[in-house]
Amino acid sequence: MRFLLALLLLAPLRAEVDTAPLEAWLKRQAGIRTLEADFTQERKLPALKNPVTTPGTLAMTRDGKLRWDLGQPAKTIAVSDGEKVTLVDVEKKQARSIDADSPRARSFTMLSGDSINGGLESFRKSFDLVESRVTQGIYQLTTRPKDRNMRGKVSWVFFDIDPGKNELRALEIQLDDKSRIRTIFRNSRFNRDIPAARFNVDLSGYEVR
Repeated sequence: MRFLLALLLLAPLRAEVDTAPLEAWLKRQAGIRTLEADFTQERKLPALKNPVTTPGTLAMTRDGKLRWDLGQPAKTIAVSDGEKVTLVDVEKKQARSIDADSPRARSFTMLSGDSINGGLESFRKSFDLVESRVTQGIYQLTTRPKDRNMRGKVSWVFFDIDPGKNELRALEIQLDDKSRIRTIFRNSRFNRDIPAARFNVDLSGYEVR
């Protein structure tokens, strides 16, 4: 439904997007040094009736370090030092390093960098704001990536923000194959010290590309 509304709102007469809740959330990022959260990731595939659901954890720092663990125990890990993202397939014992700014990596690094930490102006440089609405007290924002290479991989990005706490409740992306990945966050912890070792993965015995 939100996707259909987004298409309609691309018309010249589209309604003005309410940016106040977005600005308040972005302003809060200036005071966040570290973030840890649990999440449930739902992947919706056109060929499947029900989404594939995976639990996981996220850890990130303001200087660009981050780690996604998908599965409990983790079956897939994405870890970044701010310049490179290493994608790790634990079961296959394979790892691949890619640039943090590459379209594939951006699906993991989207919540870090200037687009989130630089205020509304920086956010607008990365995303076209298409539609906003409030559903059951949650501010929902529909956007499209401005970067053409990024848009070739991720066509739509949806942010669900709790305006009462200025916290991100969910992030959803639609990929070029029409599949969707929705990440629902819970139990967010802010500004705790995260050991540097958290952002390292022992790749002994792995095939690294």
